[in-house]
Amino acid sequence: MGLAVALVSGPPRSGKSSVIRAMVAAASKIKPHYIRLVYGDQPPVLGAPVSPELGDGFASTRLLAYTPDRVYETLPAALTTIHRKDRFGFVIVEAEADPVLRCAYEYNRRVFVMPVPSSIHVVFRTPHEAARELRKVLDDTESFASEIFGMLRGSAPEDTSHGEPRPNMSDSVMRGFLYSPLGDELATRIQLQPQYHGLVESDVIVVNSVVGKVTPDSDACLRMIEKLLTRLAGACGQRGELFCCDPRDLTSRGGKRLLKSLGPLCTGGT
Repeated sequence: MGLAVALVSGPPRSGKSSVIRAMVAAASKIKPHYIRLVYGDQPPVLGAPVSPELGDGFASTRLLAYTPDRVYETLPAALTTIHRKDRFGFVIVEAEADPVLRCAYEYNRRVFVMPVPSSIHVVFRTPHEAARELRKVLDDTESFASEIFGMLRGSAPEDTSHGEPRPNMSDSVMRGFLYSPLGDELATRIQLQPQYHGLVESDVIVVNSVVGKVTPDSDACLRMIEKLLTRLAGACGQRGELFCCDPRDLTSRGGKRLLKSLGPLCTGGT
């Protein structure tokens, strides 16, 4: 498909509309199409009015309801409709931080928007939560492997509902796992709160400086995000750019840098 599709996601009321407005400004040579994903099962609304904060400048607008079991059909279908009319167009898909939407389509570009974190554990799990999630991952992996190998053997899989007894993980064991190559791959699920899973796979991460509560822990949380992005870059060879600014003010130093970074993302397909 010749379309270029960008996913703009993040927690509710984090300022996604402001960032999309900046993207429209960055895409000065092309009018993007806009899709707003909302949870539900209503039919799509073509030409749906957008938020006043978004303004105009769109080639088309759509309000698209989705359910987890149908989003893999409804979103590609909507994009196919746009593609028929604008083969090499640019589409901005706005959505909340719903994990199912991250894999609903092979987006070309991703932008994550978040408020200023008031504490570290708004973004990152506590050690207890991380250990519990890691155990869940291991149990899920064991169950999956048992089912697959049982099928390959041509026999029914054994009951793995109780899993293999394991001692509680020590801090040193947890750190050793998380800093392994496998740990890097699983870092988003284990270390980050569910609403922030999309953060590490995004090309641009915008911390909206005018949304959220600044506390003594805010800077520490942002440093942890930077550290995580840098570590994951060693595994995949690239990392997203992190900006902390007011996305409504594109004349400020941070706004100008954000606009420059968004520019390469806001172009049509090939």
